[in-house]
Amino acid sequence: MIRRRSFPLLMLAAMPLACSASPYTEGPSLGENPGLLPLNLEAEIANGQFFVGPEDKVSVNFHLHTELNREYRVRTDGSILMPLVGRMQASGSSREQLEDRILEAYAAYIVDPVATVDIEYSPERKVTVLGEVERTSVLPLTSPRTTVLDVIASSGGIGVDGDRTGVLIARRIDGRMTIKHYDLNALFAPDDPNMRTEIPYVQAGDVIYVLRTWEAAYSAKLDLVKETLQAMTFAERVILNGPRTAEALQGDLDEDG
Repeated sequence: MIRRRSFPLLMLAAMPLACSASPYTEGPSLGENPGLLPLNLEAEIANGQFFVGPEDKVSVNFHLHTELNREYRVRTDGSILMPLVGRMQASGSSREQLEDRILEAYAAYIVDPVATVDIEYSPERKVTVLGEVERTSVLPLTSPRTTVLDVIASSGGIGVDGDRTGVLIARRIDGRMTIKHYDLNALFAPDDPNMRTEIPYVQAGDVIYVLRTWEAAYSAKLDLVKETLQAMTFAERVILNGPRTAEALQGDLDEDG
């Protein structure tokens, strides 16, 4: 004999999921321990732009000597190879610094050289945004002053099931991936109005992940329980009705015979 399973019992088994507190609402909020996510780009942030690095594209345009106009891809050793002046180190320079160095180098060959330098940053400077956002994205970084709020906004914002108190930033530090939790609500509505908060800057290679709220996760588990019960009820009906179905089919066969 098959016993019907009790839906209330399954509900009671699932209740601890709803009663337990979100594991992502505890812990440090913005700015409490920035040392866990150290910024290695302080000079770039102060400068307001990235320094030139490998795989960046450098465009040099001379105003009068257009035959010297070139586009260069910065090599892995940080250098570019230019006509007349030869190899020049570009990595680690701001756009203005590199422009000054190029003009100084070409002053030995051209009277009062005038040129402009433009930088197209490598697409390898990127961050990944995953989880409960409107659009999971891989976003190129064009400024060292890009914050976690900027990249979340560029991904359409936090979705309806997203947890504003559960934003994670994963970053590789000294060869190890470190994950830090941030509570965005603490930025705009801190428990202590005198608490100083900081919006963290992102770095190339960061992965930002917005977690799902525990309410949404609990609702999804209830839907799974409901679907499971429906499947069990259907299977139970098939089994209970099996003998009668077999008898009916047997009767039809006897009449045909």
